[in-house]
Amino acid sequence: MAAEETKARKARERPLIPTGIAAFDAMIGGGLPNGSVIAIIGDPGSGHRLFAQQILYFKARYEDVKVCYLTIEDPPSDVAFEMAGYGWNLDEVGDKWEFIDGYTPRLDVRRGVAGSRVILDLATLKLPSMLKEGKWTVIDTFSYYLLLYDLKDVLDIIDVLTAHARKYGGLHFLILIHGLHEQKSITTVSHFTDGLFDFNIRHEEAEATGIIRIKKLARAHHTMRSIPYRITSEGIMIETAVRIA
Repeated sequence: MAAEETKARKARERPLIPTGIAAFDAMIGGGLPNGSVIAIIGDPGSGHRLFAQQILYFKARYEDVKVCYLTIEDPPSDVAFEMAGYGWNLDEVGDKWEFIDGYTPRLDVRRGVAGSRVILDLATLKLPSMLKEGKWTVIDTFSYYLLLYDLKDVLDIIDVLTAHARKYGGLHFLILIHGLHEQKSITTVSHFTDGLFDFNIRHEEAEATGIIRIKKLARAHHTMRSIPYRITSEGIMIETAVRIA
């Protein structure tokens, strides 16, 4: 109990947590506030979910961080395979990385053999218990909640996650897909989360390069900052050649 109270007190103080990308951290004032819920939006292949995976993998690999990854877009095995392609072997982090399979129930919902509530319960019931255990989380993708449920239900999810994030700390990412939502929905998510990072890939370039637009970030020195990045065989790299390590 004393350890939990200490963790909760430290989370309320909200010190900055470095992401591990030195140039990125310098541009946003040192890192992301402890207990943040950050929305990350981009096109498929833009590296936006890769960004979250990379940060959390290295936190789990080299620091005492446990991760809970709710995957609705793909089965857990596909996410693990994709990450392995960048040299991020989840076997190396062991039980510090846990998947929640939202992909299978999503298929059940589409086939009509399960009610849509089953996916909602994963976010409102399962994830809060993970945050209470001190795990850092990802919802991949949060777009399914915006597509399947009323905006009120989506705000309930964000409220629950934010309350637990403030109490227990860590970094928590909501992955969104460009082009699937009305601007009102994106603005609402941005308003009720701690940040919105917008990944824009340059399709005309010979290599995968793009711009991260920081449209919102709590406690950041500057807003609307644009950060160039590249996608390499080792993951996301800032154009200054500083990478997550």
